[in-house]
Order: sequence, then C-alpha cells, then structure tokens
Amino acid sequence: MGQIRKWSDRTGLENLKDFVDGVAPISDAMGETLNLELIEVREGICIYEGKPGEQHRNPRGLIHGGWAMSILDAAAVLAVVTALPKGKLCATSSLEVKFARPIKAGMTCRAEGELQSMGINLAHAKAKLIDIETGKLLAFCTCSASIYDVVD
Repeated sequence: MGQIRKWSDRTGLENLKDFVDGVAPISDAMGETLNLELIEVREGICIYEGKPGEQHRNPRGLIHGGWAMSILDAAAVLAVVTALPKGKLCATSSLEVKFARPIKAGMTCRAEGELQSMGINLAHAKAKLIDIETGKLLAFCTCSASIYDVVD
C-alpha cells in the first residue's frame, strides 16, 4: 500500500489522487457508511458516485435528505481541497442544498463538485447531484469552506 504520508507534505490534489488510485491508506468511514465512492479528482473538480440503500430511507420510503446533503458536501468541499497547497486543510463552514426530485433506494447518483473561488481563508464551491440512469437533476448546493493551516 505504500508509506503513510503526512497530509501536510503534499498538496490536496496529490493526496486525493493517491486516495482515488488506492495508493494512500486514507480512511473514508462516512463514505463507507453512506455507500459513496470518490471516483475522480482534478484541479477544481471532484466527482463522487453513490447508491443509497434501504438503510438510508426515511419513514416515507424515500432516501433521507441527509444522504443527498452528505454526497453534495463531500463533492463540493473536496473540489476546494484539490486546489489547496501543501500545509493547508479546509472544512465546510456553510452548505445550502436545494432538492429537485425525490431519491429512491438503488438509484445510482453522481455528485459533481466544482471550485468557484478561493481566497486565503475562505473558498466557495458548488455541486450538483444527478441520477446517472436518466441524467436528471436531483439536488444541488453551494458551499463555503474555511481554509486553515495543518497542525500535525
């Protein structure tokens, strides 16, 4: 698997590419819980795919909005991470989500995150969630992320 590296020794994009390529032993417990997979990263772009299961349903039988919010947040904030230099991390500071259609268990969804702007202490990104089978928009978001120094 390769040697464990400190996050601060590499850029955000380098760290994420290693994760996608399977050469970095980074844990994604939330992704596993929600059945999400990081499939593509490049500067300013992050793409996740996910398939919500029966365990993600709300009492009405549809997928809980928190599942959609989580995949959108992951795609948007990691789009910011792709542009971070060595020694920097970020965390979501605000997230606004709009839902367009209900999500059903078993749908294969794709969240496409895109960096919009980046400053010294704050960055902004957006993401959209689509049904891969139909191409229809399910939800979308805007996100702000606070940028800070890595403390090892």
